[in-house]
Amino acid sequence: MLQNPTDLARAALLKLTEQGLPPTPENYTRFYHELAGNTEAITPTQTANPDCGYLLSIIRDMMGEVAERTGNLASDIQNQNQTIKSSIDDLSQAQEKKRMLQLLGTILTTTTSIHSTVEDAHLDLAATKMALEHIKSELKESRLLIQEDWLTGAQNRRAMDQVLGKEVVRAQRSATKLCVVMLDIDHFKQVNDEFGHDAGDKLLQHLTLIIKSVLRESDSLIRYGGEEFLIILPETDIRGGEFVMGRLQQTFQKNSLIYEGKSIQVTFSAGLARLNPGENGHAMVMRADAALYEAKHAGRNRIKIAAE
Repeated sequence: MLQNPTDLARAALLKLTEQGLPPTPENYTRFYHELAGNTEAITPTQTANPDCGYLLSIIRDMMGEVAERTGNLASDIQNQNQTIKSSIDDLSQAQEKKRMLQLLGTILTTTTSIHSTVEDAHLDLAATKMALEHIKSELKESRLLIQEDWLTGAQNRRAMDQVLGKEVVRAQRSATKLCVVMLDIDHFKQVNDEFGHDAGDKLLQHLTLIIKSVLRESDSLIRYGGEEFLIILPETDIRGGEFVMGRLQQTFQKNSLIYEGKSIQVTFSAGLARLNPGENGHAMVMRADAALYEAKHAGRNRIKIAAE
């Protein structure tokens, strides 16, 4: 059974890859403790907790192992250096050839031992560095996966809270405009009924690509749920939001989805809202959603502006 934290870290990463599991902190720590034989280390509640506490404890274990090894390395080298120094001192006073050869043998053996000790430590440190780099890479990928909608590649509701909160604070601090759009595909259920759910999925992906082609790099696209999307437009007022939605309508109408040789032409409805003084992001989104509801009931394929 593996005991070294570095070896356990590498083995846990390998297990995740072999089983095709997402590299979430909870999956990683579960495999780590299973490989260590510590089956009671994590309860089901703790496994579902994404706070990375157990992963941090693993990293602390690894760094503790590194500190212990480097400390032992320094002590070993100091002792071996003392042996060499004593042997050199004895060699300078030796008169017999046999004694000189014995002392030279001791010096050579000790030097070889130092080289081997340093080389082993170097390999251990390199392995630890590699394991930590893997953990860093996997955590970065995990974070992206957690904040990304698996079907469309747009950001998801979890990412929305962070992005929206940041943009609201920035707009209020710098006294700039902020606009959001709630967008919904018209008659989406009919697409699923007529062409199948795979066609519906392809349509969501198609719309996502078109929206991204119209948006700026500073804008954010979030899959709010089902066929509903939220667009966050920093430094944009209502007129600017209307302009973006107009461009999107034109682009979407000119680029219908071709599915199994058939053209699927649909429209969307949208509601716009701008950030009012003293308003929070949630309230602004709710007003955009209410405007979307009005657009749907007014006949669809139109854009409504939320009431102030």
